[in-house]
Amino acid sequence: MIVTITACAVLTLALGWWIFTPTLDRDGLSDDAIQQQALRERKQAVYENLKDLHFEHLAGKLTDADFERTREMLEREAATVVAALEAAPDSSQP
Repeated sequence: MIVTITACAVLTLALGWWIFTPTLDRDGLSDDAIQQQALRERKQAVYENLKDLHFEHLAGKLTDADFERTREMLEREAATVVAALEAAPDSSQP
């Protein structure tokens, strides 16, 4: 139970970071560039969460069921973000 709460807390922090970080660096960027930057940051956060999840599982801090459930959720999120990046209009960085 504690592991599930910890995993949810990490995901919540990553989501908060993803939401608020792009608002700090918007000087001179188009809306498309801002969207792509946010998607890239979101992708990075999801990949870091997957890496941390694997580490926690290898360390024995997660049950197999919790690991599989969380891994599947993060992999779906990663697939969604990658698809959004591929579909986003290509805009050049300043």
